[in-house]
Amino acid sequence: MSLEFFNGLSGTLAIELTEPTEAVAANLINQRASATAAIRGISFALNVFEDGDFRDLTVGELDRVVLESPVLNLRGLSAPVEHLAPNGKWFTVRDLAAAIRETERSTRQESQWFGGVDVHHIFFEGIHQGDDGVWEIYWGS
Repeated sequence: MSLEFFNGLSGTLAIELTEPTEAVAANLINQRASATAAIRGISFALNVFEDGDFRDLTVGELDRVVLESPVLNLRGLSAPVEHLAPNGKWFTVRDLAAAIRETERSTRQESQWFGGVDVHHIFFEGIHQGDDGVWEIYWGS
């Protein structure tokens, strides 16, 4: 098992909205969603940072077992979402990335940041298990 490998990956959540984002303030690059914007789609891409650059994961890296558990309760910025391991035993990098994408697709709309969906905290910083047994996705900006 190599959750340390998974948590060391670089990842970005891309959120497609029904309306364009707008600047939080004139002198900042931070963007926010309007209160009426809805999520149209979400994608999540992982990369390896190596030798000062990003590269795609190999098939072997995507198929690497990173969490030995038949069930994963995963929380993003809202309520936890239950995921079943595709083989009933463990999650690979590919499986865990899909669980993160699905968790965010299901719950990100409930997040709030400057009055709308949080489109700012999108940089993957790992998952960590809380005292309640629920795994939390850490997002940075």
